Amino acid sequence: MMKKFFVFILMAAMTFGVTAAAKEKKEVEPFDRGIDRGKSVFIPQGSIGAGVSFSYNNYSIGNATDDAGYQMLFSLLQDMHGNMLSFGVAPYVSYFFRDNLSVGVRFDYDRSSLGLGNANISLGDALSLSLNDFNYLKQSYTASVTLRNYMPFANSKRFAMFTEVRATGGYAQSETYKMDEGDKFGTYQDIYQFELGLVPGITAFVTNEVAVEVSIGLLGFNYQKVNQVTNRVEYSQMENSGANFKINLFSIGFGMSFYIPTGEHRMKKSGK
Repeated sequence: MMKKFFVFILMAAMTFGVTAAAKEKKEVEPFDRGIDRGKSVFIPQGSIGAGVSFSYNNYSIGNATDDAGYQMLFSLLQDMHGNMLSFGVAPYVSYFFRDNLSVGVRFDYDRSSLGLGNANISLGDALSLSLNDFNYLKQSYTASVTLRNYMPFANSKRFAMFTEVRATGGYAQSETYKMDEGDKFGTYQDIYQFELGLVPGITAFVTNEVAVEVSIGLLGFNYQKVNQVTNRVEYSQMENSGANFKINLFSIGFGMSFYIPTGEHRMKKSGK
């Protein structure tokens, strides 16, 4: 009986010791990089932002035998002469409802064109194609609702990275045609589109209220509906949707923004 009593006391002591050790053991906190803990105010709450963004690309093809157009297409295109142009302008305005976080609206106009005076496509001795007086033109009008978050570099008040989410809807027209002995043959399209995209970028203040920025389209989920007419006779309709995750060099935008602090953050002129 005494032996059983000592065994019971020993087991109770061991249980108490394990429980006490478990209580003394520190709880492991989840690993956190502290991204949301930054307290540096890059643009204060209540500020109003406005600006404009530009993009422009111009390519001339076929000016020399060592033209980059031949190299990119592995010399499949021969005797190619033409010009490709793309241009875009986008005014926007935003309001900062929290420090470093804004909501805004944006309007985009984009125009792109391609003109080929001549192009020969050679896929071997048995297959070759020729294009003459081929033209392509597209212009689009879109409106976006934006949500942008700024993350300053090392608590800087001049340099920051931003991430912008855009919900975009719009309308576009495109025309592809060929001239043949004064007659015009081609295809006309009405395009309705919607896109949810992610646009990162970098901004730098050059004065207290003026900043320059560079942005590039990175991620997008899109839907598009196309109504098409060919030679004013053949009608067709197409719908497509998809997602992309890639750097689009044609979506690089350079912009200038003006940020106007309001309330207590506005700089006051010192009285004499």
